[in-house]
Amino acid sequence: MSPASVIDFWLGQQLRQLRKQHDLPLVQVAKACGISVGLLSQVERGLSSPSVKVLGLLAHQFGVSVDSLLRGAGQGYSESAGRVARAGSHRRVDLADKGIRKEMYTPPAGRSLDLCRARIEPGGSTGDDLFSTNMGEQVGLVLRGTLELWIEDRVLLLHAGDSFCYTSRTPRRWRNPGSEITEVIWAISRIDHKETSP
Repeated sequence: MSPASVIDFWLGQQLRQLRKQHDLPLVQVAKACGISVGLLSQVERGLSSPSVKVLGLLAHQFGVSVDSLLRGAGQGYSESAGRVARAGSHRRVDLADKGIRKEMYTPPAGRSLDLCRARIEPGGSTGDDLFSTNMGEQVGLVLRGTLELWIEDRVLLLHAGDSFCYTSRTPRRWRNPGSEITEVIWAISRIDHKETSP
């Protein structure tokens, strides 16, 4: 199984990182939060979206705020029916051990498209293993720096101004091989092409 969305994937990565930082096994965290080990494992892998209650329990367990895990998640549809997300309210995912910080710009009313910006420290990467997500298509633009992008068995070196695309199900990984920060902006479709094909 693959993560249903990029947001679920990165939130799960962040929760796993917090658990590892606290040196806590899955069983102990699940028991403390009153949830099953299976559910916690699925959340960490991005296969299940945690409810507000579960997210609150996990945030309490790790001594962080829900807002710090998913900035803007509690703002709902308060402004223009969720069509506007103000500066400073965007959801953030910080993966310090991977050298990656992502900011999700999509307002709450967004249904079929996510827009996010990644800031990748020198040497920062998604890891040595290829990964994929569940549905949609992704288009990216390197704003500054250098991005080393593996798409299946091919590696591409991208520079500022270069753009790229792939389906979310495509196995991939990426890293910043340079000595300066790399910034990339992604547009990510949530539409499953299998559902829309005749």
